[in-house]
Amino acid sequence: MNFKLLKRLARSNRWQILFQRAKELGTLKLFDNAGDLSNVQIWMLYFLQQYEILYTDLAAKEENISEDVINDPIRTEAYLLWKKTIRDKEKKSGNEDTDNTIKKNLSGIPSVIFKRRVK
Repeated sequence: MNFKLLKRLARSNRWQILFQRAKELGTLKLFDNAGDLSNVQIWMLYFLQQYEILYTDLAAKEENISEDVINDPIRTEAYLLWKKTIRDKEKKSGNEDTDNTIKKNLSGIPSVIFKRRVK
């Protein structure tokens, strides 16, 4: 499997736009088959999600992210590892909401999660 090619495709504007619209609309399909995805399709979805996170961080002017980081596979992996480490430290230190009713999505806008009470 050519991961270099899949990453290059997933990083492209065309595939990022298709991925975003497929998630938003729900009727747009990235692949001809709707189920029973191949390993290549699964990896493509994984890389699309990964680069979506990177481009979202770039647009939000997050720390330590640039186009150079996105275009270099080693720096991309390092950035994602660093980001995961920071997120894990925040979870351990208790900086996240313990209430679990208000969460922040990638854009930083709070959203409310309604849960059913168990009696």
